Order: sequence, then C-alpha cells, then structure tokens
Amino acid sequence: MVGVMAGRRGSVDNGTRPGPGNSPEEERRCPLCNGVLRPSTERGRYECMRCRSEARFRDQELLAMRIPGYELRLEELSRRNHELLALIEEEGSRGAARDMRRLRSMHEERQRVLSEYSFFCYFRQFVERWEER
Repeated sequence: MVGVMAGRRGSVDNGTRPGPGNSPEEERRCPLCNGVLRPSTERGRYECMRCRSEARFRDQELLAMRIPGYELRLEELSRRNHELLALIEEEGSRGAARDMRRLRSMHEERQRVLSEYSFFCYFRQFVERWEER
C-alpha cells in the first residue's frame, strides 16, 4: 500500500475517463490509485487491477470501497508521525548543536506522512459504507 499516491496528484474524481467512441464503463478508473477498474459479476462493483481495491458505484457516483490494509496503513502512518515528532523534538532540544539538515529532512518526511494520512482519511466514509453492507 506504500506509494499508492505516487502516480496520483490532485482531487479524487468519479472514476471515469470518457473518450471518443468509448463508454464510461470501459474507462472507469480507481479513485484511490487511478488504476484500471475491472468489472465484477455484481452490477456496479469493480476491482482495481493495480491496488486490488474494490469499489461500488451507482452510475458515476462512488458508493463504497474496500481498501486492502486500510486500517493497518492508517495505524502505520499515525505511528510514524508520532516517531517523527519525538525525533524532531529531540533534535530541536539540542540547541545550537542541532543538525538543521537532519531537522529539515524529518519535517519533510513528516509532511509526506501527514499528506498520505489525509489522503487515506478521505476514503474513510466509503470504507465504512463497504463494511456496513
């Protein structure tokens, strides 16, 4: 699940990329990683070929998603954020002896962690709807 965002920047769309002569069903994309979605036997249900997520749509509207390892990934990101905060505080407390390059690097890594955490949190409502079913 690490690097799911790598090929994707910007907002989450409805999963379709209609083109000339192509129906939206043929062009449906994964809202999580933008990979190609393969239709399932159940109407409105699709599986991502890249990240193995499953999604249910009503027409163009995303209703629910199952993201493998979703809760585990959120826990990992939260734990890493807390580790980085502790390291940043420790390095910052060294005063004039602190290594500014290391401190900046840790801040940048923390921003990447928070960004990925925020991205995954967007999908919580859809994951919860999948589990309700």
